Amino acid sequence: VGARLFLFYKSDIAGAETVFTPKRLQEMCLLEQHWLRSVDALRIDRFDSVVALFYGEGPDPIRRAMPLDGSVACAELPEASVSGTVAAIQENVRALGARSPYGRFIHPDFASTGRSITTRSHILLRAEEDKQDQVATVVMDYLGRQNGFFQDGLFHSSAFIGEEDRFVQKGAIRVRVVSDATNEFKTMVQLDFMLAILSVFIVWVVMWLHLNSFFASSMGMFQILASLPIGALIYKSLQIDYFEFLHVLVIYLVLGIGADDAFVLFDMFRHIGHSTAPLAKDGRYPKDVLVDVLQQTIGRSAGSIFNTSFTTAMAFLSCSGSKAMPMRTCGWYAAIAIILNFIFTMIFLPSVLVIWHMYLEGSRCCCPVPRLRPEGTVAEPGGSCVGQRVTLVDLFLDRLYIPAMNKRVGRFRPVPIVLVLGMLVVAFQGVYFAAQLTPPRSAEVWFPESHMLMEVSEFMASSFNTPAHDGYTVLDFAWGIDRLDVSDIDVYHPSRTNGKLIFDQRFDLSTEEAQRFVLDTCEKMKTLSCDLEGCDNTGYGTLMLQTDSLSDSCFLRDFKAWNNGTLPTGADFLPLLKVFRDSADARDYTGEVLRQDVDYKKDIGIIDGELRYVVVKIRSTMSKMTPFSRGTDVQRLLAKFVEERQDNAPESMKSLRFVGGGIFARFDLSRELLSGLFSGCAIAMPIAFLVLLASTWNIVIASYAVFSVGSIVLCVLGFCKGAMNWDLGVGEAIAGVIVIGYSVDYVVHLAHIYCEAKHSGHQTREGRAEFAVRNMGSTVVAGAVTTAVSGAAMFLCFVYFFVKMAVLICVTIMYSFLFSLVFFMPLLWWIGPEGDFGNLTAPRCLAGGTRVMPVAKDWAPPTGVLPQPAPPDTQGAPPRLLDVGS
Repeated sequence: VGARLFLFYKSDIAGAETVFTPKRLQEMCLLEQHWLRSVDALRIDRFDSVVALFYGEGPDPIRRAMPLDGSVACAELPEASVSGTVAAIQENVRALGARSPYGRFIHPDFASTGRSITTRSHILLRAEEDKQDQVATVVMDYLGRQNGFFQDGLFHSSAFIGEEDRFVQKGAIRVRVVSDATNEFKTMVQLDFMLAILSVFIVWVVMWLHLNSFFASSMGMFQILASLPIGALIYKSLQIDYFEFLHVLVIYLVLGIGADDAFVLFDMFRHIGHSTAPLAKDGRYPKDVLVDVLQQTIGRSAGSIFNTSFTTAMAFLSCSGSKAMPMRTCGWYAAIAIILNFIFTMIFLPSVLVIWHMYLEGSRCCCPVPRLRPEGTVAEPGGSCVGQRVTLVDLFLDRLYIPAMNKRVGRFRPVPIVLVLGMLVVAFQGVYFAAQLTPPRSAEVWFPESHMLMEVSEFMASSFNTPAHDGYTVLDFAWGIDRLDVSDIDVYHPSRTNGKLIFDQRFDLSTEEAQRFVLDTCEKMKTLSCDLEGCDNTGYGTLMLQTDSLSDSCFLRDFKAWNNGTLPTGADFLPLLKVFRDSADARDYTGEVLRQDVDYKKDIGIIDGELRYVVVKIRSTMSKMTPFSRGTDVQRLLAKFVEERQDNAPESMKSLRFVGGGIFARFDLSRELLSGLFSGCAIAMPIAFLVLLASTWNIVIASYAVFSVGSIVLCVLGFCKGAMNWDLGVGEAIAGVIVIGYSVDYVVHLAHIYCEAKHSGHQTREGRAEFAVRNMGSTVVAGAVTTAVSGAAMFLCFVYFFVKMAVLICVTIMYSFLFSLVFFMPLLWWIGPEGDFGNLTAPRCLAGGTRVMPVAKDWAPPTGVLPQPAPPDTQGAPPRLLDVGS
């Protein structure tokens, strides 16, 4: 097992001084020698050290060697010795330019200034496969902990976290460590996973504060957490064997959703109990009253919780069509966990609620030992009763929010009108900025800005005298491959098998027509024009990089030159091609630009004595770091070029393909994620509308609600562009689906209760809106706070994706809260449906039956702590009926 290790050295933060001073060279030597003494269990295949140029033995610095046992004394060198070595290196660089062997050690300005602000050492380690962990230990322990490059955080640590410039000060030198010995991404994801514990604790505390019960909040958290492992068992039982970093996100999502479900159930129980069976003396309900209240609670809350759970689960299941396995499987797992959470809420929590009411209500903790509470007495109509527990949110809603909404100026209610118009402006700005979202303009960021692995390629290209062409993509054009058979690939572990190449049986390069076509294709590749942003070709306008040396490799052209200008055909072709393949040196026919990328034994695919495929190459003008938004245009240009060549190809050469060293695969993944976002919206939004319509049976309310949900989604995406200047990348595509699920919750709760108000005797829009806010307002606030704090824990994560998700979850909750209580409810207060307006007739098979309990006409609400809502609209109407559950 091998691993690469780079030690980059820098003079100072500003980069104003040279690294080649006696003191700084001594610091480099001490660091490397100390590290060498720690790796005796490993084999060093290559030690390309800048220290050897100055401390090694021999007249030529590039050939100087040092022992690898860490025995060099590292005494401070004389100034004259250092200056002499620097002068020799400078002379060589001036003479050879980019071909100088010293180029990898020096800054690009070194030839003219004699000063290098950066340098580096490169080590290649080897270990037996069963000692792979020792490679990581050498890097993490001896370079990380012992040399101060290891940065400890509150919940996680990394050997690759530096300061602002991604370097760490070590004596008189600054050092940056880059290694592939450890899977830093996997390590940080595992550490970030530990933050879920913090999130669980925070959500549990919020639940305790809202429910005012240690027992109820603990049982609620137990139910939420139980849905995760049981969901994982179901997930595994479906023969899905795939867990990736994205699945960690499900924990944070389920925490918020599960807490919201618990709040709905408990708050509904409190509100129904206080409004239908208020107690004159504190205690537990009589058995028959408890049964009635519990039935009403389950009847009302079940529909509301089901609607939010179903729409959220469907939003995640909309990922099923994605070809990106992390996206697809994360959607499945999240949907399973959410559905399980709903089932547990309806089966487990009612039992918890009964125990809490009979033994623990009113007790914040479980001490003293729980005892059966005395039986209370139901208050007489118009009599006094025990006051309902009042929170700050209840006081705000009752004394400020509801009076402001009900206040009239003439015939109008100004506050709802102003709020609705104001939120419409917010929605329009969301649409404006969301429309400006573009595919990624730069590579996706996964690590913190100060991480030493960030922008390594750009740093190496700009900090060392390496050839400029190394930063551009090599494009391969191949004939002979029909397809890749992936039927035996494990879709959940594709890296375990490579699939099977199916070769084109028609492929034959032994004919003069086929050879002429390949040579013609090589010439056309060299002149293919590209006027796209993805091509860095100022001054010549071709896809191929134009330099003083050859930028393409055409094996057939080289074969012809090797064979004195002729190409054999028929039976003579393959034997002679084999000789060329085995004996010719590609360096004799290839320029510096492609020399490291050409290997005739790989490019001329002779398998079992037969020619199966051939490859030609060009160094393109497309940077290896080209973002999706510009690179896809180049990809389409190449696809068009290949399609045109296929149309003109002889029958034996129709199998032309092109690849770009993985860059096009990255573009395909980004395209798939964006497609998943739009298809998710196309699936989830209609489902949300249908669920809203089915839960309210009112076309007006459903339309208002789905407009609110759509506005939330657009505002969140607009926030990504307007406030954060993000592109529509991986995080945003995933968040778009999550946003749909979260944005439905609070609007559905309020819409459902607005319709339920009719069954409680409220016919006017203001009566129904006030009923909805009194019964569900504090629940919405508590649910929003809980979900936001569960996501906010991810702000402490190392992996930038989770930090981005924390922003998006919090912003989603913010807009969901605003559009539910500052847009949707004011809209209902202003122009909400009254009576049966907008109602749809439910099919008889869905109408069902409802057990009702009559209330006398002279019934009056008992006197409580809070002012009571306006009496139901009962004048001239039959006795009011209280819904007890379906």
